[in-house]
Amino acid sequence: GVLASGAVVAPAAAEFTSGLEAYRKGEVDLALDLWRRYAVAGDVQSMKALGDYYAGKTIENSDGEKVGPEKTNKPNYVQALKWYTLAGHHDFAATFGTPDVYQRNAQIEALRALPDVRAEMTDADVVKAERLVSDALEGGSPRDIYAVADMYRRGAGLKKDNNRAYELFLVASRRGDRAATLELDVMREKELVDSKQIKAAEARAAVWQPPLPEEHTGQTAQMAELKRLQEELQAQKLQSALEAVSDIDVAVLQHSLRSLGFYFGGVDNKMGPQTREAIRRFQYSQVEDATDMTAAEKQNVKVGVLSATDTVSLISQAARRAGNDIAQYTYGVMHLRGIGVAKDGAQAVYWLTKAADQNVAEAHYALGVIYRDGSTSLNAVTPDKAKAAYHFATSAALGYGPAQRAVQLLKFEDPASVE
Repeated sequence: GVLASGAVVAPAAAEFTSGLEAYRKGEVDLALDLWRRYAVAGDVQSMKALGDYYAGKTIENSDGEKVGPEKTNKPNYVQALKWYTLAGHHDFAATFGTPDVYQRNAQIEALRALPDVRAEMTDADVVKAERLVSDALEGGSPRDIYAVADMYRRGAGLKKDNNRAYELFLVASRRGDRAATLELDVMREKELVDSKQIKAAEARAAVWQPPLPEEHTGQTAQMAELKRLQEELQAQKLQSALEAVSDIDVAVLQHSLRSLGFYFGGVDNKMGPQTREAIRRFQYSQVEDATDMTAAEKQNVKVGVLSATDTVSLISQAARRAGNDIAQYTYGVMHLRGIGVAKDGAQAVYWLTKAADQNVAEAHYALGVIYRDGSTSLNAVTPDKAKAAYHFATSAALGYGPAQRAVQLLKFEDPASVE
């Protein structure tokens, strides 16, 4: 398994270095293949190197010196989170031999990288990455299955889930792992699961099968072509959606730039010199160096202008990373109306709720509209008059004028729903 709990592993430094030498020569595919093999054998340096590669970072040797091509690849944060998590939560105690300082340092650096990678990801992508982590460990030895169960129990590297933890401890226990048997006793004694949950976990464990390795879950040629056509259609829809981005107020951009530390002036809704300079700082922050920019991007930086895709990225980062209430409200409206992103009712509700939790009156009002009328977009929202009444009333209490009228109209339409 990934934790190599049942195998004697060759010296880790030699394993990692052979992949490093291939990478130094520009043989990237060979390096990745070697690191994957060594990672499966329990080499944390190789796991961390894979995390660095997929995070779009430059690769370093054991002494922190940069190795290989200066230009990094486009990030794949799902894979990056998978490998950083496996490295950061590797159980050295379960492997033969004592880890050297390089293995320990690689684990520490992987743990430090996790928050930054998660900040760049959607919730859906985090779930996808965590599924890959779980599958990788479940496909291993009983000790690997114990390890992933423990991660679920502690909420370390994976979302805390006592039901999954109990199920997988049971699987590991039935395969001879004594520590798993003890954990089952502890979970029952501490009442971390009740009798109903235990019965359900036992039923799942009885039919449990190790997941297929990631390389064997690929698509058929027909599925790949269908996916390509769907992505092409989605790209066309997004291009149309991007055309509406120019209507976003400068004030929203200023709030977003300031929350990310690029703008230091006041919010005056004017595209002045300070705002343009902040835009330039943001644009430069998005690339490794200026040579990575296209001619159009360089021209935008020169004049301090955000492209439509830059604008979407700015607001998204301000909403996700900085938690800026105005950016969260705007990002929710963008998903509601299909401005720069695909229309998505669930995403609209998610981001508007984030803003509403920070007492943005307009966000409560927008949620009221969604729950009053429903939505017909992707992940459609079903009308709910009680929720609509709550959000309209809260918006009115926060001083938003149109909300009071909306409350009265809602009562007139269906008095029983707002009692």
